[in-house]
Amino acid sequence: MSDTAGAVQQVVQALNVLYTDPNPAAKEKANAWLSDFQKSEAAWSTAQLILFAPDAPVEPKLFAAQTFRTKISYDLAQLPSAHLLPLRDSLLTALRSFASGPRVILTQLCIALADLALQLTSAEWADPPTSMVEMFGKEPAMAGALLEFLQVLAEEYSGNLKLDVKSDFGRPEEGKAGQQAAQVIGLLSMYVQAPGVTPALQNQCFATLGAWMKTGQATASNVSGTPLLDSLFTALASDELFDAAVDALVNLIHETQELQDNMAVIQDLVPRLIALRPALLSEDVREDEDKMRGYCRILVEAGEWYEPLVVPHLDSFLPLVEAIAICASCDHLEVVGITSNFWYRLTHGVRKSRGDPKIQPLLDVYAGLIGTIIKHLHYPDDSAALAGQERDDFRTFRHDIGDTLKDCCAVLGATACLRRSYDIISETLAKGAGGAAVRWQDVEAPLFSMRSMGAEVDPSENEVMPLIMDLMPKLPSHPKIRYAATLVIGRYTQWINLHPDHIQFTLPYVSSGLEDSDVEVSAAAAQTMKYLCKDCSYHLIPYLSQLHTFVQSVSAKLSPEDLLDISAAIAHIIAAMPPSEAPQALSLFCMPLVEIVHNVTVKEGVASRDDLRLATDALERLDMFLAIVDRLPNGLPPSCAGTCEQGWAVLDAFLVKYGSNLQAGVAEKTCVAVRRGLQFFEEEAFKVAPSVLARMASSFEVQPASSYLWITAKMVAFFSRRGDPTFDEALKSAFERESNKLFGLLQSMPPSQVADVLDDYVHLVADIVEYAPALLFLSPSFPGAFQTALSTATLLSPAVALAALDAIRAVIGHESLHQAAGGQVYGVPFPPTFAPAITAVIDSVAFQLVSILVEGLVDGMEDVSSNALTLLRVMAAQFPSQLAASVPNAIEALEVRFASAAEKTEFMTRFSNAGNPNQVKDAFTWLLRTSRKSRERARVLEDRR
Repeated sequence: MSDTAGAVQQVVQALNVLYTDPNPAAKEKANAWLSDFQKSEAAWSTAQLILFAPDAPVEPKLFAAQTFRTKISYDLAQLPSAHLLPLRDSLLTALRSFASGPRVILTQLCIALADLALQLTSAEWADPPTSMVEMFGKEPAMAGALLEFLQVLAEEYSGNLKLDVKSDFGRPEEGKAGQQAAQVIGLLSMYVQAPGVTPALQNQCFATLGAWMKTGQATASNVSGTPLLDSLFTALASDELFDAAVDALVNLIHETQELQDNMAVIQDLVPRLIALRPALLSEDVREDEDKMRGYCRILVEAGEWYEPLVVPHLDSFLPLVEAIAICASCDHLEVVGITSNFWYRLTHGVRKSRGDPKIQPLLDVYAGLIGTIIKHLHYPDDSAALAGQERDDFRTFRHDIGDTLKDCCAVLGATACLRRSYDIISETLAKGAGGAAVRWQDVEAPLFSMRSMGAEVDPSENEVMPLIMDLMPKLPSHPKIRYAATLVIGRYTQWINLHPDHIQFTLPYVSSGLEDSDVEVSAAAAQTMKYLCKDCSYHLIPYLSQLHTFVQSVSAKLSPEDLLDISAAIAHIIAAMPPSEAPQALSLFCMPLVEIVHNVTVKEGVASRDDLRLATDALERLDMFLAIVDRLPNGLPPSCAGTCEQGWAVLDAFLVKYGSNLQAGVAEKTCVAVRRGLQFFEEEAFKVAPSVLARMASSFEVQPASSYLWITAKMVAFFSRRGDPTFDEALKSAFERESNKLFGLLQSMPPSQVADVLDDYVHLVADIVEYAPALLFLSPSFPGAFQTALSTATLLSPAVALAALDAIRAVIGHESLHQAAGGQVYGVPFPPTFAPAITAVIDSVAFQLVSILVEGLVDGMEDVSSNALTLLRVMAAQFPSQLAASVPNAIEALEVRFASAAEKTEFMTRFSNAGNPNQVKDAFTWLLRTSRKSRERARVLEDRR
C-alpha cells in the first residue's frame, strides 16, 4: 500500500470515529489527528484523491473539500508556484462535478476556489470573475455553482482577513471595475428573467448582488435602470423571494449614502419606495409581522440615509416619512422599534429649520407620532397575559420608545408634548366623571409618557407642569396608576426643587405610598422618596423629624430594598444640613441600626434566619448612610469621639458569634460596613485597626470568607504608609495567619472551589507588594503566597486570572531586582534582602511559572494573552536563565491544537536566536499568532463534527 493510499485510509478511519464512535475521548483524539493532518503537506494529495474517488462517501469528500479550503487559506505557501494553476484547474473540475450537490461540498469548494483566486496575481489568473462567467455563464446546469462562487468571492475578499490578497479584485485598474460589475449585473439580470427560473436561483441572484455591493465592486448606479432592480421590487410580492429581496434592497439603498454621487439612483428609488405605501395599509400585510418588518427595514434604511434631503425637498420625501410613520403605527412592537433611529436622525434636521412654516407637515407627523407612541405604551386589556420574556420585552420596548418621545419634545417642544399627555388623561377622567368606565391603561400610558419626557422638560417650565402636579390627587386609586404617578413625581424632583410649594402635596403623596399594600407602589414610593430627598434636600431639612417618626412607624412594613432607598433619601437630607446639626441627625438614624445588630448578637441562643437578615439589612442601611454623608465637614464633635470604638465593638461581637454563617451573608455585609467605617472615621478607625485586623484573621481561620481578605487589603492601602509599628505587626500577623489558612485549604480542595477567596487573596498580595513589600518578601509565607498566585492564574475566570497575573508581575518586576536603578519605597532604598528572596522563589517555581504563562498566552482570553506576553518579556529581562531553562519543556507540553511539532520547532529556533528581551517577546508573539491561527482553523472545521 502506498503512503498516499495509507493516508487516505487513516483519514477515513478517523472520520468514522469522529462521526460514529460514542466515546468522547476517541472523538477528541480523532479530531486532533485530523486537524494536525490538515497542516501537513501530504494533505494536498490526499484531499485530491478523496475528492475525486468515485466510491468515497459524502463525509470524506466533505473533509477533502474543507481541507482544500483551509490549506489554501493558511498553507498556500507549501505549494511551488508551478502547482497553483493545476490546483485551480482541479478545483474547477471538482466544481463541475459537484454543481448539482451536495450543496455543503459545493460551498466549501467555492470558498477554496475564491480564496485561491484572491491569492493569485493577475499574471497567474487574469480577472477570475470574468473568466468564470465566460466559462460557466451560458450553462444552465452551472448557474447555481457560478453564483455561489461569485457570492463567496466577494464575501471572502471583505471578510477573510487572513488572506494575502494579490488579485486585482477589489482594487482593479481604471475602468475594469465597471466592466466586471456590468458583466455580473448583466448575468444576474439574465438569470432573474430566464424562463422557468426557480425561486432558489433568484434568491441566489439577490444574495450575490448584496455581496458584491458590500465590497464596492458593484454600485447602486450599476443596478439602477436594469431588469434586476425591477425584479427586486417585483419579488416583494412573492413569499418565497421576499426576505432575499428585502436584504438586497436594504444593501442597495445603503450603498447610495453618498447622496450627491447617487442622486440619479435616489430619484429612481424614491418613487418605487413610496409606491410600497398601499402594501403597508393592506390588512394582510399589517397582520404579518415578517412582512411588516421587511417593508419597514427598506423604508427606514432609505429614511435614515436620505434624511438630509427631507427638509430641502419636502414635497418629494414627505410621503416617505409618512410611510415610515405608518410602519411605526403597526401593532408589532419589534417593527415599531426599527423606526426609532430614523426619528432620531430626522429630529436633528428638523430642529435646524425650526420656525420655518414650510416644515409644518413634518410637525404634523411628529404630533401624530406622540399619539401613536402613547397607544403603544398601553398594557393589554388582560395584562396578566404578559408573562416571562414577553413581559420583559414589553417593558424594554416602553423604555426604548421613550427616546422617540424625547425626539418629539425636541421638535415640538416639551410643553406641547406634555400638554398632549395631560389632555389625554384629563379627557379620560372627564369621561369617567360622566359615568363611563375608566380603564387604568388609558391613564397609566400617558403617565408613563410623561416620565419618558422628563429629560427634555426644563425645570423652570410653568405652563403644564403645575397642572400635572395638581392632577395627581385626582387620579384613580388603581395601583398601576398610583405606581406610574409616583414615578412621575420621582422623575420631576428637580422641577419640584425649583417649585418647593409643591412639596406640601408631593411629600404626603409619596409617603402614603410607602404604606400601600401593593409592593410595586411601595417600591416606587421608596425610590421616589430617594430622588425627592436628593434633589430637594435643603427644602426637606425642616421635615426631617417628621420623616423620622414616619419611617419608624412604617419600617416594619417595608421590604429591605425599600428601606435601603429610604435610608438613602434621609442621608441626602443629612448631607445638606449645617455641619453643626448633621452629626446629631446622623446619630439619630444610625445608632438604632447599630442597636439592631447588638440586640441580635446578645440574644440568648442562636438567632433565627429572620433575625440575622434583620441585622445584615441594618448594616446595609448603615453603609448607605455613611456612603452618602461621606465625611462630616467639621469632623466628629467631642461627644462622638468614642462612637467608632463602640460601633466596632458591636460588629466585632457579631462576627465572633455569626461570622461563619455564610448563608446569611454576615461576613460580607459586616465587612462592607467596616470598610465604610474605615473611610468615615479615618483617625478614630486607625485606633481600632489592630483589633480589626486580628478579627479578620481569626474569622478567616474559622470560616475562610473572601470578605475578610478584602478588608485586610483595604487596611493595607489605608494605613500602611503611616509606618506605625503596632499596626505593621498586627498586619504581619493577620497576613500570615490568613495565608496559612488558605495554604491548608488548597491542600484539600482544587483552586476552582475557592475562586472568590483566591481573587481577594491575590489582590491582597498585590497591595502588600505596593504598600508594604517587606511584609511579603521577608515573610515565611512568601513562597506559598506566590505559589497561590500561580494556582489562581490557572482559573477559568479571566478577571481572577488577570488579578493573579498582576500580583505575579508585581513580584517578578519589582524594582528591588534592579536596586542600582534607584528603586525605593517612600523615598527609602529597598532592603538588600528583597532581591535574593524573590530570586529564590522564582528559582523554585520557574518551570511552573513559565508553563502557566505559555498556556495563558496561547489559550487565554485576549487580555490574559496580552498580560502573559508582557510577563514573559519581564522574565526575559529579570530571569533570563530561568526562562531559557524552562521554555523547552513548557513548549513541548503544549497540545497539538495550539502548535504542531513543526511549529514548536520553529518557535524554539526563534527563541534560541533571540538576543534581548524584545526579541524574546517577538518570538512569543509569533507563537501567539500561530496558536490563534490553529484555533481559527479548528473553528472553520468545527461543522464536520
